[in-house]
Amino acid sequence: MPAGALQGTVDRWNAHAAAGNDPDFHRGESHHDRAWGDPAFGYTPQATIGPLDTPPFYATRVRCGALGTKGGPRTDANGRVLDVDGAVIGGLYAAGNAMGSIMGMTYGGHGGTLGPGLVFGYLAGGHAAERAAREMP
Repeated sequence: MPAGALQGTVDRWNAHAAAGNDPDFHRGESHHDRAWGDPAFGYTPQATIGPLDTPPFYATRVRCGALGTKGGPRTDANGRVLDVDGAVIGGLYAAGNAMGSIMGMTYGGHGGTLGPGLVFGYLAGGHAAERAAREMP
């Protein structure tokens, strides 16, 4: 997506957030949306709609896929996969739905796996890069 198109999308979203509605996806119109919203805004559509105005910003393409494994390997704080005895398996990392969920056998709701995928992907990537740099001659 060209940078100008992204800026246009953000501008459109921010205008809708300021107006307190989402005509594109109707976010905040259902009971379910409002129940999962930010409690600071009460049980209102605005609890699910907010401006994109405070960096840092991250973006990723979201596509359809499996909801999750409801399992997967255990990992440490750096996303390194652990064996059955809790020891690190060198060079093996997992993030998102490929790892054991930080929520155990539950699912937190819409998009609940995106945050852990982003965070643990970032941590695992950073750790792997540091490891690679230490091992370079």
